[in-house]
Amino acid sequence: MSEILDRIVNCNISIEKPVMDSASFGTILIIGDAPPGGGNDLRPVDRYTSLAEVKDAGWEEQSEIYKAARAAFLQEHKPELIYIAVRQEKTAENEASGSEQEEGTEDLTQADRAETGTKISLEKFSDTVNRVIGMPGWYGLALAGADTADCDEVAYIIESTEKLFAFSIQSKELPLKLSRTDYLRTFAIYVESAEEYAHVAWLTECFSYAPGSETWAYKMLSGITPAELTTREMGRFDEANVNYYTSCANKDITLQGKVLGGEWIDVIRFRDWLKNEMQIRIFSLFVQYPKVPYLDSGITLVENQMRATLQAGQEAGGIAETEFNEDGEPVEGFTVKVPKASSLSVAQRASRKLTGCSYTARLAGAIHAVEIKGNLVF
Repeated sequence: MSEILDRIVNCNISIEKPVMDSASFGTILIIGDAPPGGGNDLRPVDRYTSLAEVKDAGWEEQSEIYKAARAAFLQEHKPELIYIAVRQEKTAENEASGSEQEEGTEDLTQADRAETGTKISLEKFSDTVNRVIGMPGWYGLALAGADTADCDEVAYIIESTEKLFAFSIQSKELPLKLSRTDYLRTFAIYVESAEEYAHVAWLTECFSYAPGSETWAYKMLSGITPAELTTREMGRFDEANVNYYTSCANKDITLQGKVLGGEWIDVIRFRDWLKNEMQIRIFSLFVQYPKVPYLDSGITLVENQMRATLQAGQEAGGIAETEFNEDGEPVEGFTVKVPKASSLSVAQRASRKLTGCSYTARLAGAIHAVEIKGNLVF
């Protein structure tokens, strides 16, 4: 390239790297016990792209982790990957807090203890959750080999996060034996076989759809045996916001699709996605521009990203399209409001923090039932 040409026309081209988002609204994390002997090159948390990889790691077919992973990879829409986290042995600090440890076993490895038959003291499921809750890349949580008390403790933790937690029950006794039943990030599904891991299958199948494009009802799950329920039993599950998998018109389907607090699961997931999408878009704006001026032009740039996010939500099917009322007037799917720079005080402008931005959006929702009235006449 000519140096003279560079002097006449100085042209520099930079390659902009997009902001990569670590959030994933289609990936599950399964927590359970490590294989006997510690497994093969096993990490505390790792990703698996097939059931064969899970087996190669050391989990045998009768293990709870293998059964849960099998439920995931057995679905029609197989996941690209799943995460598995193993419960760790209790630390010295945990042991000092009240748990017992056999004398002379402090230095034994997990493999040594398994070989000698020494009981291994593992951390609680809730401790594992607290350890991995900040790890990016997963959104839905499932436990393998847990009981109701474990699920209760984990649900309490998940409620303060932006994740979802699913578990299955086999008892028709209601209400559920949980300390709270108003959780908005935890949901239960009734099935008659605990070993089939219906909650993992359900998470996997519904996570194959983009947030906003799905409903969690009427999903067919591979490898899951439908429960035989009377209409009275289904009514009780409906009142308790407990989901179930049963047969209808020769089809095995999930019914309800609600979290314990009564909201639809797809609404919670779409809300989390929408928030994350808007944050990433606006953050990318700050990274892309040398400066976003605190003027109407800069505020418009922020507004454009808000609108772009809501339009993406419309395209996904989570936000309603513009419709028309009976008078032919448009009913917008969403509206956006941002302030004028001149309306903000000197103190607000000096803080470099833009406030007063808001939007209103109508959820598209989903039709789960239809009521039709008709007349037959001669």
